[in-house]
This record gives sequence, C-alpha cells and structure tokens, in this order.
Amino acid sequence: MAFTEAKTNRGISRRQLLRLGAGAALGAVFGLHQDAASANSARIIRHVPTNARKVCLTYDDLWSEYYTLRIAREYSRRHVGLTLFPAGIAVLNNLRRPNAGYENLYPRLRDMGHEFGCHLFTHREINDFSLQQLIDEEMEPTLDVMRRALGPGFRPVGIRPPYGRVTEALKELSLRYGIPLILWGLDSQDAICAKEYEDKADEGAAANSNEVFANLSDLYVNDAYCSVNQCPEVCVKAILNNYETYLRPGTIILHHALKSSYLAIQPTLDLLQDWNMQPLPFSQLLAYSA
Repeated sequence: MAFTEAKTNRGISRRQLLRLGAGAALGAVFGLHQDAASANSARIIRHVPTNARKVCLTYDDLWSEYYTLRIAREYSRRHVGLTLFPAGIAVLNNLRRPNAGYENLYPRLRDMGHEFGCHLFTHREINDFSLQQLIDEEMEPTLDVMRRALGPGFRPVGIRPPYGRVTEALKELSLRYGIPLILWGLDSQDAICAKEYEDKADEGAAANSNEVFANLSDLYVNDAYCSVNQCPEVCVKAILNNYETYLRPGTIILHHALKSSYLAIQPTLDLLQDWNMQPLPFSQLLAYSA
C-alpha cells in the first residue's frame, strides 16, 4: 500500500507529522494544550474524524507471545502497521522470562513498524481506583517496563483502559500525563468469541474426561453451531460480520492477540481492500483528521 502526502486541518503534512513523533503529533493535530477546553477535559478518542478511507487496527493485552509475534509478522509482511496496547505485566513477563524464541519481543515489534500505547499494568477493573492509585499501581509501572523494553524516550500514543472503562480518575490521569484516552469505534469481538469457545470446550472436558472432545460437535459460538476444529473459523466469520456492520472511515478497531484474530488477518485485509480502506497506525491516521 503506497502512502501519499496529505495535509491535516492544521496545515501539517503526514511526513512532518511523523517526524514530530506520536506525542507531539497528538498536540499538533488536536491542539491538546492550545485552548481552555483541552486543558480542562481529557481527550477521549473512539475514531478519527476524516473523509479519507483510512482505519486503525489495534491489538490489546498481548498475553500470548506466540500469537503476538505471528500477528505482527503477518501484518509487517503486508506493509501494515499496527497500534499495540500490551498490558504492562505482559511486557514485564517478556523482560524477565521470555519463552524461547521470543526474547526482545517488543523492540522486534517496533522494528517491524508497529507502535505502542499504554494498556495499564495489571489489567484489573479500575472503577474504584483513585488518581494516585492509577499513577502508582498502573501508569508508572507500565511506563517503567515499556521504557526498559523500548528505550528511555518511549512515550505511548495513548492510554487504553482495560475493558474500555473510563472513570473521572482516569481522565485526570490522561490530563496529568498529556496522553489521550484511545478507545475504539469497532469491537471485532474476537475475545468474546474465543471465550465462548474455550468455556464450552472446558465444560465438555469436565463432563467426560475420558472423551474430552468426543461430544463437542454442538458447540454454539457467536450464534453458530460448530465443532471444536471449526470454532476458530466461526469466530473469523463473526469478526468479518462486525467489520461489515460497523466499519467507517477513521474507525479504530479493537482486536486481541488470539488464534481467531490471527486466522482473520487475510480475510480482514481482503475486506478492507474490497472497501478501499487502508489500515494505518493511530499516529499516522491522525494526519488525515478532517
């Protein structure tokens, strides 16, 4: 996919924007520190307003090093950059005890052309967290491990809270660090589908441990019956259906590092091509803000 020079509504070209870096780019496009409104309220971004046929693919959690690396490689081979939101603990685990073959995972992902946001540290529910608790237990530990992995100059393109839960304390956190909250406008529901499949497989295994998968031909996942081997493919169809229903220019799309998402890569890119939609990392999508 060829990139073309474009101007933002503030007269900044894509090339200039990318040279600024993600943090400065956010200020340049949205004017985060230029007016009273932005100084007093957190920026919450679910999509980028644009007439350009561009979208952003994001992946959360990254618990599985296996699928994280494979997903990142498949997109890199197709010259597509992702915006990744790893939980801080996932980054720490990779620093302390990576699986064989997954050492230095995060610099490798960066070198493939992918960028990173902050998904906080523990992936806990934050509904009752105070601002100070968010800083001490979630934000600072995440920044620490990500800077250890990616270098002391690392700055996330945005903060995405677990489960998309936005609280007043989280808004204060966003303002304190000058980093916007990035949610999504399209949930692929890959995690929901995978969870349904895993739960039903576990139920079947518990019901008859001697015939673990013998009676699982009637799994019901995402409104469809499927066998154990078929369920990931059923999940892919569900992902594509969500795309066809909710995809719009400027959409930020939520995925996770799971088998179903890995299998959905080529069908998803085929659909985007059919719709003449180009996937870009979040910081690049900003350049097309209208």
